[in-house]
Amino acid sequence: MPASELFVPMLLAAIGLATLWRLGAWLLPLVMAGLLAGCALPLWCHPELQASALLGSGAVLGTLALPLLAALLNRRLLYRLGVNGRLAAGKDIAGFALLAGLAAPLLAGLLSLPLLLTGGVLRPEAQSGALVLAGGWGLALLSTGTLLQASTLRPRRDERRTGHLIAAAAIAAQAASPWLPGSPAALLVPHLLLCLHALQASPRHNATLGLGLLALWALGTPASPLSWAAGTLLALMPLAIITLNQRQMGDRDAWRGALDAQGLALAEWQLPGGRHHASARWLTLTAPIDPDARAGSAPLDWVRSVHPRDREPVRRALRELIATPDDERVVMSLRLAADGGDWQWHELRAHAAQRDRQGRARSLILTLADMTWQRTAEERARLSATLFQQTVEGLAVVDLQWRIVDVNPAFCELLHASRESLVGRPAAPLTAANLQRSGRDPAELQALMNKGQPWSGQLKVALEDGGEHIFATRLSPVPEAAGTHPRRCLLGLTDLGESLRQQEQVRRSLRYDVATGLPNRDEFVRLMQQAMAAANRDNFKLVVAIIDLDDFGRLNAEHGQLVADAVLLQLSARLQTTLRSARGNWPDTADHLARFHGDEFGVLLRVQTPEEAQRAVDRLLRQLSMPVALRESRVGQGLVLEIGASMGATVYPLDDADPETLLRHAGHALYRAKHAGRHHVQFHDTARDQRDEAGLIATARLQQALDANELLLHYQPQIDLRTGQVMGVEALLRWQHPERGLLTPAHFLPQLEATGLAVQVGDWVIEQALAQSAIWQHAGLNGGRGLPVSVNVGARQLNRADFPQRLQELMQRQDAAVARLLHLDVLESDALAETAATQALIQRCMHLGVGIALDDFGAGYSHLATLKRLSFDTLKLHRSYVQGMLGDAQDLSLVESVIGLGRNIGCAVLAKGIESRAHARELLRLGCRLGQGNGIAAAMPPASLPGWIQGFTADHWIGQLKAPTKAGL
Repeated sequence: MPASELFVPMLLAAIGLATLWRLGAWLLPLVMAGLLAGCALPLWCHPELQASALLGSGAVLGTLALPLLAALLNRRLLYRLGVNGRLAAGKDIAGFALLAGLAAPLLAGLLSLPLLLTGGVLRPEAQSGALVLAGGWGLALLSTGTLLQASTLRPRRDERRTGHLIAAAAIAAQAASPWLPGSPAALLVPHLLLCLHALQASPRHNATLGLGLLALWALGTPASPLSWAAGTLLALMPLAIITLNQRQMGDRDAWRGALDAQGLALAEWQLPGGRHHASARWLTLTAPIDPDARAGSAPLDWVRSVHPRDREPVRRALRELIATPDDERVVMSLRLAADGGDWQWHELRAHAAQRDRQGRARSLILTLADMTWQRTAEERARLSATLFQQTVEGLAVVDLQWRIVDVNPAFCELLHASRESLVGRPAAPLTAANLQRSGRDPAELQALMNKGQPWSGQLKVALEDGGEHIFATRLSPVPEAAGTHPRRCLLGLTDLGESLRQQEQVRRSLRYDVATGLPNRDEFVRLMQQAMAAANRDNFKLVVAIIDLDDFGRLNAEHGQLVADAVLLQLSARLQTTLRSARGNWPDTADHLARFHGDEFGVLLRVQTPEEAQRAVDRLLRQLSMPVALRESRVGQGLVLEIGASMGATVYPLDDADPETLLRHAGHALYRAKHAGRHHVQFHDTARDQRDEAGLIATARLQQALDANELLLHYQPQIDLRTGQVMGVEALLRWQHPERGLLTPAHFLPQLEATGLAVQVGDWVIEQALAQSAIWQHAGLNGGRGLPVSVNVGARQLNRADFPQRLQELMQRQDAAVARLLHLDVLESDALAETAATQALIQRCMHLGVGIALDDFGAGYSHLATLKRLSFDTLKLHRSYVQGMLGDAQDLSLVESVIGLGRNIGCAVLAKGIESRAHARELLRLGCRLGQGNGIAAAMPPASLPGWIQGFTADHWIGQLKAPTKAGL
């Protein structure tokens, strides 16, 4: 069968494979039906022809072979065999070649053999024809399958005009091959042009050209072995070219992937056409900052993603590289922000691989490498170098033999040596002698460095110039690669000499007075603790004294600070000469002098007896009483000043207390010495302190009694001696003590008046009296009018400016009718102590509707002029005069005078202390109608008062009084 007769079978095979891969196997029967119908046209046109004669035609055989081809070359079978149709690997290409070029054609040839025999073809010719058909089908399937699969590959090149020209030449050469001489070289011209076309066109275009050349070969090339070889090459060459191209692309992609893995971005440009190939990292790094912008393909388009400050230098450098023949490469740093992140430094390397005759670049290769770490390392290196050179700490790099490798200026300054004299020599602080002098083991230090562990401590270093220094030393190994021992160490030195001196000065300033150099109070307390322990050990006594210079403030104001300081210095020196030093090797047995503050000193003296203590403090006072002479050079003019001093002291262990308490006791004694006339000494009185302590305990017990409702009020009636009518009551304080029973004010009032608790109790008494008045009024006592209640007001309450305000607050808690029943009793002595202030307070209280009585009148020394300025409505005679008037003419005369005084100034007079009817009769005779006392009724609980009033009214106590001889009004 000639090659030209293979065109139809090959065409049918190509149509069948294209239908199978592009449209699907379901459409293949329709295609076969159409083809068979076309093959049957000759029978319709020439009925005389036998149908069996058509079975041997190539068209029929090719159509009938299509199902077999579909069975072997369907996509599902190819995927199962590992052929994915992408021609991306050698396995894909080999599998496709075996199925399409060998297996499927051979099976189709075996199918065509019986058909040829059935059509009357002889066996030798049938076998030859089947083999030829199988070869044609193989060439068609290879070429068509290559084209179909190449069309799915991503084109790596754009079609050029040169590629079109080569393709036209190849077609012309193949079409003319039947008329060319039958030399092998002439037959291979299309093949050579096909190879050249592969260099200029994409794999799809090259496979299309190969299929076209194969079709021309089938149409016009005579059948011969050489011709078949040429056709086979035309079918295999596109597949081989794709194989080589895919391998090349795979190698290139692998190389780019390796570059990306190493952080290197790569891009290539072919100029002037601008063909661009870039790695994935390059595309990531040079993505446009604006997400809506398109990335260009020109060599300078990517520069738009560079930092604004770096763009123009990069553009200028790349333009010069492209245009200037002398520039072969560019290396520069720039900043890029990948994926909208932070700007990071990268190194750009640009290289012009090829240039044209005018020197312009034809091929441009650019790489970008992340150099952020390098820039950071360089910056850190600069910072480290600057710190090493500029730090005030002495730094040296040493090896493990302590030889100096490098030093900074501060290290040279600390060791008083130049850099040249130190480098290469052992570091002085780390020599064995200096380490042993500081109590350090050189071997231990060496072992720490070998383990990579730092060390720090203080070293005493003797330098070559004879000086000795104390250095704060820090030795740190310089890290090496993992698993290796450090080879160098960093030695840091700080001179502690000045720091230790400053610390000592600070410690001394915290313990000693700056002006005099004497111990301060804190240091004195520490010395006291030591001395007290020694006193307990050696059985001696300690005098703890505080000295205060008299009128030192005046001296400072008159003569100035300079003179005052000079006086303090001279006096402290004079006092120190009187002190005794320690006994033997016992420093805690010495006398001590300290300055507390200002003109106050503390003294600690060792004595054996209280008498010796008195003599010791007297000796100190005599020293202080001597005149102080100041030289002219100190104060400008010579001065002789008289300085006095007062002293308070206590003796340990007679006063067995801690140091702070001893100083407090000495301070109390000093206070008493100051008030005793100055230039005196007073010792602490332990018995007085015990009394004071007992007073504090009693005061605390009173506060507890007030909180526990142990205090209560009893009420003593006040009556009209003529009519017997109850005119009011006086509220008297009582204490229902849980152990001692009911206590009168004589048992606790003195302690109460001496403390601020008196005000609190006074307010409580007023509040309770008002509340009880409200209860009586609501109970209908005294015809529902209630009873006036008198409450004693002490001096502490009167001395407080807010007393009227607090009184008003207490009164406002009750009805106005109840508040008007309140009367305040003010002692004569308290009312006349500060007449103007007391009068103002009394006036404010009277404006509140409160009655005021001058209590215990006659016990003080009232001046009539002073009495005239006071506002009150009742005079209450002192009980002592009332009780003594029956047997003492002076008391009787005084009572009569007070009654007359009250009548003359228009105020009522109430006699207290009526113990009998005789007292009442005499008072009536003198003209006093109001009275109270135990002879009438003793103070009673509030619940007993209504019953007493009822019984007293029915009693004949008043009727038994004889009519007075003199009517008094």
